[in-house]
Amino acid sequence: MSENKLAASRYRIINDCILNQRKPFPTLQYMADRCSAILNRSISPSTIEKDIATMRQQYPIGYDAPIVYSKIEKGYVYSEKGFSIQELNLQNEEWEALNFAAQLLYQYKEVPIFANFKNAIERINTRFSLGFSPDEPITDPFIQFEHSVDTKGMEWINYMYEAIQNKFAFTFTYHNIYKKETKQYKLVPYLLKEHRNRWYIIGWREDIQQYATFGLDRLTDLVIIEQKHKRRSDFNAHQFFEYATGIMKGADKPSEVQLTIQHPISELVLLEPLHPSQKITNQQAGKIKLSITVFENQEFYAKILSLGAHCTVNKPASLRKKIKEMIDAMTLNYPS
Repeated sequence: MSENKLAASRYRIINDCILNQRKPFPTLQYMADRCSAILNRSISPSTIEKDIATMRQQYPIGYDAPIVYSKIEKGYVYSEKGFSIQELNLQNEEWEALNFAAQLLYQYKEVPIFANFKNAIERINTRFSLGFSPDEPITDPFIQFEHSVDTKGMEWINYMYEAIQNKFAFTFTYHNIYKKETKQYKLVPYLLKEHRNRWYIIGWREDIQQYATFGLDRLTDLVIIEQKHKRRSDFNAHQFFEYATGIMKGADKPSEVQLTIQHPISELVLLEPLHPSQKITNQQAGKIKLSITVFENQEFYAKILSLGAHCTVNKPASLRKKIKEMIDAMTLNYPS
């Protein structure tokens, strides 16, 4: 446990000791013994005395805690009735959850639009004695979260968010990795979306009268056009991604796809469906048959291919042919 977390834990134990009506006016030795027992390490009375001095200090160092020593009772007490550093009156498990959530949010402190998270979380951390430090790894050594190794494109988030709020359009240069071309676009933005640690902007292209999706990490030369555009009434974020298996919308209409999945992948697919529309049409020992209604695009092809030999496309015939062509092309990379 880090020194910050250890100190925060001692503050809460000291607070609990002072508030304990069954044993009021705790001594330094009593509080040191309680800390030692709970934290499973040796804590001296002098450490508790220093902790009390810190707790008495004003925010942001301490809690402005009115802790006084009673010469008559020979112990410590709050001079202000009802005072507690744990104003939220949470249980230990709830404090851990709050600490957990605060550290998750802290990961986004470098993203411009989330900059206020940093100040807010630091205040919560100090005021409620969460005890985490921004210099420490997120949460603890036993939990690891996925995070992006590249933050390219995040510098545009704040500008795009303001453009969405103000109904402004913007122009930008974009590199299409599939078409292998770089060109300029104009977009009326409607939604910023994070997908697999990358950020995307979805908006209306007036030149082709369609919605389009662009990855922020492939975007440069953003210029805001400060002219209000009438908001379209046909955009709905949920409906836009209803048949998507990734970030891309794909074809105009979704397709009903029928698949056969072999064991053991079939067990995983039952636990984690390929898509919310997934319906099991037949289930036997060793395999299942299912149907999903999705957009056919590169992301969906990649999902099918990722299942390897455990997945067979039954219908539609056009998709079955497409997947076979992709598999045949892959085998050319591995000549005998």
